[in-house]
Amino acid sequence: MSAKILQGEEIAKRILEDLKKRIVGKQLKLAVVQVGKNAVSETYIRKKEEVAAKLGIGFELHKLSQEISQAELKRRVEAIGKDKTVSGMIVQLPLPKHLNQQEILDEIPREKDVDVLSSANFGLFVLRRLAILPPTVGAVSMLLQENRIDLKGKNVVIVGAGRLVGLPLALWCVREKATITVANEHTQDLASITKNADILISGVGKKGLIKGNMVKRGALVIDVGTSVEDGRSTGDVDFESVAKDAGFLTAVPGGVGPLTVACLLRNLLTLS
Repeated sequence: MSAKILQGEEIAKRILEDLKKRIVGKQLKLAVVQVGKNAVSETYIRKKEEVAAKLGIGFELHKLSQEISQAELKRRVEAIGKDKTVSGMIVQLPLPKHLNQQEILDEIPREKDVDVLSSANFGLFVLRRLAILPPTVGAVSMLLQENRIDLKGKNVVIVGAGRLVGLPLALWCVREKATITVANEHTQDLASITKNADILISGVGKKGLIKGNMVKRGALVIDVGTSVEDGRSTGDVDFESVAKDAGFLTAVPGGVGPLTVACLLRNLLTLS
């Protein structure tokens, strides 16, 4: 079997074309806070900036020192949040380990939280009371809809329980009536779990983590992980070995990534 490759670029293109029409006459600006240096984060930020520019959306990057204190970062995020010219804002994750991540994210005003990372907006998302979805959830949802794949009753395994990918996707899959297993860094014998997945989603950021012998024949494999090596983006999935047995497979780059950026900018317009 050779997997059908699911591309997000064409779907993203349609979303962005629609957004371009809808933002005519609106003054929108996205502010991004980056603390320290991280190759994956910088790749994502560049892509957001490029796409925002094509749509005529303002973009503002605040690059802050790796050593910044909790108090100073809170002050900076609060100030950006109060800027009336800023329509939406992001605190790029991950943050350095000495910082209390959620405390910082909670400084983002609800009406500007395009990533759905503040406690207030995340809680509303869980309760289905938020007008937007976390961008990664929106991207995976669009990909499944486009290919007429229903989660109901499916056995879904999510590798990685992070704030941007694993956690929101797990909660969303529960809402969609799937049966969920979430693996983390302490999970033992990962392959025995992933082999049972009808749908396998990985968002760890570790190159080649998911091998062909870890995937059920005919499964849908969604690669949301990104790592950067020698300037090139790669995913969690060992593409060649997994493609032999998977029924559907996303590529990195070109799969979930472009859709995630499109969904984020759609959130920006929705909240404005």
